[in-house]
Amino acid sequence: MESVKTVPAPYPKKGPFMALETHPLTGVEINPIVIERKALTFDEAVTAQVMRMQGVKYNHIAQHLGTNTHRLGEVFRGEKHVNSRKMAMYMLSMSS
Repeated sequence: MESVKTVPAPYPKKGPFMALETHPLTGVEINPIVIERKALTFDEAVTAQVMRMQGVKYNHIAQHLGTNTHRLGEVFRGEKHVNSRKMAMYMLSMSS
């Protein structure tokens, strides 16, 4: 089962190298949604744990992974992918 869905950007980009888009009615800059995940795989959960340990804000982790904060909560509380925290700690210790 595929848990990653690519979402086409609904609004035209402002420039060739800009990530921001503008809402067609209001002109307000908005971020494009590129990936949507309904569930996290183990590797994605490890990535979330690493980012949390690196001090990335909770809502930013959700945005970067294309999921919602409830999915992160399941991981951070140990309800899903219970060994992801240990793996994240191991990976961070090996990178230093």
